[in-house]
Amino acid sequence: MKLRTKFSALIGLLVVIIVSGVAVTLYIAESRFLVDEMERSRTDMMKSLAQVAKESIVVNDEILLLNYLKLVKNTKGVMFVSVTDTGGKVLAHTDINLLGTELKDEQTAASLKVEGLVPASHAGVLELAMPVIVNDAKAGIIRIGFSQEALNDEVNLALAVTRKRIAMVAVAALIVGLAGALFLTAMMVGPIRTIAQGAQVIGKGKLDHKITVQSRDELGYLAGEFNKMSERLKELDQLKSDFVSSVTHELRSPLLSLRMYIDMFFKGTAGEINDKQKEYLQVMRDCATRLSKFIDDLLDMAKIERGKMEVNAQVVKLPPLLVEIGQLFKPQVDNKNISLSFNVQESLPDVQIDPERTRQVLINLLSNAVKFTPMGGKINVDARFSPAHKMVEVAVSDTGMGIPADKLDRIFDKFEQVKDGREKISGPKGSGLGLSIVKGLLEMQGGTINVTSELGKGSKFAFTLPLAKQ
Repeated sequence: MKLRTKFSALIGLLVVIIVSGVAVTLYIAESRFLVDEMERSRTDMMKSLAQVAKESIVVNDEILLLNYLKLVKNTKGVMFVSVTDTGGKVLAHTDINLLGTELKDEQTAASLKVEGLVPASHAGVLELAMPVIVNDAKAGIIRIGFSQEALNDEVNLALAVTRKRIAMVAVAALIVGLAGALFLTAMMVGPIRTIAQGAQVIGKGKLDHKITVQSRDELGYLAGEFNKMSERLKELDQLKSDFVSSVTHELRSPLLSLRMYIDMFFKGTAGEINDKQKEYLQVMRDCATRLSKFIDDLLDMAKIERGKMEVNAQVVKLPPLLVEIGQLFKPQVDNKNISLSFNVQESLPDVQIDPERTRQVLINLLSNAVKFTPMGGKINVDARFSPAHKMVEVAVSDTGMGIPADKLDRIFDKFEQVKDGREKISGPKGSGLGLSIVKGLLEMQGGTINVTSELGKGSKFAFTLPLAKQ
């Protein structure tokens, strides 16, 4: 799982938990507030009725009391309103049929013993009773009956409005929170991705690459340290290249002298030599040749890296060059009974290349093909015009050992060698620079190279060459 996904999921989960927790807390608090507010409203209604009843009793004004009862009765959810004396006789009632009747129940008795509200529930009705106090004495009892269904509907309606409001706020908070989480994640992961990509580029050998991170936090510091590291690696790589160049130059002179003296021995300049001495001298000559080739490869690689390899581009007809290379490898392929074929497109366009450098590329690729193709195998060299690239494409394919898939992306790196099964191959071991030199020479001429391979079935190296300028 990517770091960005982890950050987004974690922060998003935290946002959801926090918003959900706040929403639930707000809903519970709002529910309690609504219930308390409705109870307070009913209490205030009872107190107002008690005050009106008190004034009516004091001034003996029944009209005032009846009018107020009608007013209260019009309140939503109120089923009835009544006023009785302390003996339970109905003095006023919204139902005129009950005037003068007596109401004797537990609620009446309980109301005479307290000064506050006395609730009672029966048959879907919430009935509240409260004493009327005149001159510190209980002068009567007031009652209001509320429809339990109407009260529940009112509560549910208010809670529905509350839920909707809280849901809207929660959704808005979630959107803002998740957007903020994504933005924060992008701010955090962006520099990390930049550093990772820069590290990959540096790891591929491009030591002059700079990682650009604008932030001044730990990630910015890390990017700066990466840049310092790449600069130091570049310096070390330059020192290595200078050392290799210097050492190889110093080795060429004594190596040349060694080869000259060996040739002089073969010519008999120092006297006749026997067959055993010739055998030993031939071993010395072969070793000197291999060492000379290795030194030449090191020098070529150093020149390519420094951009000092001379390329003499000119208009070249490719088919004759391919024929020449085929003749050069005929003894080797005949020795291993390998079928070497050239398939060249008719009327192949001329190319703008350095013939010597291209010859070096072909020799290197064919040498590898011959080396790793078993007895009786096949090597094909195809040359054709590629309309897609508008270049001439040359492919060297073989039926050799092939290259493991995990090695293909590093096959052109310096000193990279595939070791799987290669220990069985006879002949001198290569320097590991050949394909790096091939890639460098082609790129300096404006071409490219790629490889496809299947382990155990062979490999195909395809490279492009630019067309001759009109």
